[in-house]
Amino acid sequence: MKALLCAAPLLLSPIASPVAAPTASAGPACNVMMSVIDPDPRGTNVRKTPGGDVATRLNASNDDWIEVHVIAQTGDWFEIDRADLVGDDSRTIYRGRGYMHQSVLGADGLVNGEPIRADHDVGSRQILASEDPDQQVHVLACWGDFLKIRVKNGVGWTKTLCLNQRTTCA
Repeated sequence: MKALLCAAPLLLSPIASPVAAPTASAGPACNVMMSVIDPDPRGTNVRKTPGGDVATRLNASNDDWIEVHVIAQTGDWFEIDRADLVGDDSRTIYRGRGYMHQSVLGADGLVNGEPIRADHDVGSRQILASEDPDQQVHVLACWGDFLKIRVKNGVGWTKTLCLNQRTTCA
């Protein structure tokens, strides 16, 4: 009994529990490719956490460009697991988890004939038709294989964007 009374303050005091490292992203799971559209000649940062320390800097060379595989989204940050240099010298240049801000990722246009839908579902109604494939595309979100985009005539969801920086996808 004495041992229990002596241990009581320890049993009743709050115990700090270790904080587990996150194993999954807070946002929806995604499986999409996007182009790096950052015009900075010094390259584009991939961060360890949203807004955190820089993990690496991605640089394109010559006429090549960079595409990233996006696996999730947290606010304005897209989580990637790979970056590929595309063009004459195609190869993977980064492998690992990292975060890139929404402002540095996008597309070079639309794929001609690819529907823009009301929701992230192939059964969702088409809301924009006959859109100019060479217009500026702003990527707002991702969900599974879909990208939420803003184009000149509105906002909607699509499964395919034009990532080819040498030709149009018309």
